[in-house]
Amino acid sequence: MIPGPLLLLLVPLLMAGIVYVFLRWETLSALLAAGTSLAMGIGIISLPLDRPVLLWGGTQVTLGETVDLFGRELALGLGDRAAMALLFFSAAAIFLLAWRVAPHALLFPMGLGVLSLLNGALLIRPFIYAVLLIGIAAALSVFALQRADSPPSRGGMRYLTFTVLALPGVLVAHWLLDRYAIMPDRSELLSISATLLAFSFALLLGVVPFHSWVTAIASDGVPLAGAFVFTVNNGVVWFLLFDFLETYPWLSAHPQFDVLMLVAGLGMVTMGGALAPAQQRLGPLMGLAALADNGATLIALGLSSKLGLSLSLFSLMVRPFSLALMAAGLSGLRERSGGKDGVETLRGKGWDLPWSTGVFVIGGLSAAGLPISAGFAWRWALYRSLIQQSPGAVLLMLLASLGMLAGVWRWLNVLLERPDSEENRSVISLAPAEGWLTALVITGAIGANVIVACFPQLLALVANQITGTYTLFAR
Repeated sequence: MIPGPLLLLLVPLLMAGIVYVFLRWETLSALLAAGTSLAMGIGIISLPLDRPVLLWGGTQVTLGETVDLFGRELALGLGDRAAMALLFFSAAAIFLLAWRVAPHALLFPMGLGVLSLLNGALLIRPFIYAVLLIGIAAALSVFALQRADSPPSRGGMRYLTFTVLALPGVLVAHWLLDRYAIMPDRSELLSISATLLAFSFALLLGVVPFHSWVTAIASDGVPLAGAFVFTVNNGVVWFLLFDFLETYPWLSAHPQFDVLMLVAGLGMVTMGGALAPAQQRLGPLMGLAALADNGATLIALGLSSKLGLSLSLFSLMVRPFSLALMAAGLSGLRERSGGKDGVETLRGKGWDLPWSTGVFVIGGLSAAGLPISAGFAWRWALYRSLIQQSPGAVLLMLLASLGMLAGVWRWLNVLLERPDSEENRSVISLAPAEGWLTALVITGAIGANVIVACFPQLLALVANQITGTYTLFAR
C-alpha cells in the first residue's frame, strides 16, 4: 500500500528529473509536464480520502492516510485537497502555453519540482515547517525565471530575498505562540506574534512597500515562469495564511484586522492602477496587474466573513485565466522581438503577432475586471459587499481598474500602430509569424477565459465548497 501524501510528493519530483532529461525535445518535455500536472489534478479530486484505491499492478493507494516522514506528519485535508487541485490545474495550463511560446524553458522540470515542494508545504504538520519548503521552492523558482544564456534574473533574486526575509518572522512568531501556551498571562506575546506574522506575509504577498519583487519578476524573468510564481507559488502562501487564521482565530478577531487588510489591499490596488498607464515596457504591466489582483484579494479577506473568504478563494481560481494569458502574450511578443519589450521595439508588432497581442490584451482586460471577462464576476461581488461599509474603497478600486484598462489600451495602440512604410497596407495576415499550432493553443486559452466569464458560477460553487471546509469567520 502506498500512502497518498507520499505519492503527491514523489510523482512530481520524479517526473521533474525525467522532463529535465528530455528538455531538448520541447514537445515531449512540455506534454510530460502538462500531462503529469493534469493527471495529478484529476486524481486528487476524484480519488476518495477515506478508503484505499486499487491502481495498476494491484497497487493500493490511500489518499487520506497520514504519513510520518522524518518525524513530521504529512496529512491531506479537504481544504488541502482543493488547494492542490487548483495548483495542478494552473500548472498544467501554464505548461501548455509555455510549450508554444517558451520552448526549452527550465520552467517544465523546475515547475514540477516546485509543485512537489509546495505539496509538501500544504501537507506537513505542524504547518510552521511549510514556510521552509516555500523558501526552498522560491530558490528553485529562480532557475525557472532565468532566461537561457542570461545571468540570474533580478526579479528572481529579489523574490528569493524577500521570501527568505519573511521566514524568521513566521518561525519566531510560532515560538512565541508556544511560549504563550505555557504562560497565558503574557498577553504581549500575542501582539508581538501578530506583528511578526503581518510583516512576514506582507513580504510574501508583495504588499506595498514590499512589492518591488512583483514588478521585477515580470520585467526581466521568463513571463510564464512569473505567472507560475504569481498563481502557484503565491497560491500556497494564501492557503498558508488561511491555515494560520484557522489555527489562531484571535488573529482574525483582532480589532484592527479589517482595517489592516483594507489599507494594505487598497495600497496594492491603487499602486497597480496608478502606475499602469505610464509603463514604458510591457512586462511591468503584468506585474502591476498581479499586484492589484493580490490587493483586491486582501480587501475581500478583510470583509471578515464567509462571503469574503469565498471571494478570496474565487479570486485565486480566476487569477490564472488573467495572468497566464498576459504572460503567454508577453512571451510571444518578446520571443520575436529579441527579448525586448519596450515601446519602440514593439511598436506595430501586433500586425505580425496577432495571437500574442490578442491573448495579452484579453488577459489584461480580465485582470482589470472588465465586464464580460473572467475577472469581472468576483470583483463585482466584492464591490456589492463593500459598498455599504466603505464606498470610498469601492471608488478607489474602480479608479484603479480604469487605470489598468488605460494601460492595456495604451499598449494595444502601440502594438497596432502602423509603421510609416506600411500606412497603405490593406491585407493583414492572420498569424504570419506564429503558426497554426500556437494559434490553436492560444485560442483554447482565450476560450477558457470566455467560458469562465460566461459561467462564473462554476468556479463560485467550488469556492463556496472550499469555504465550507474552514471554520474561519462565523458569519
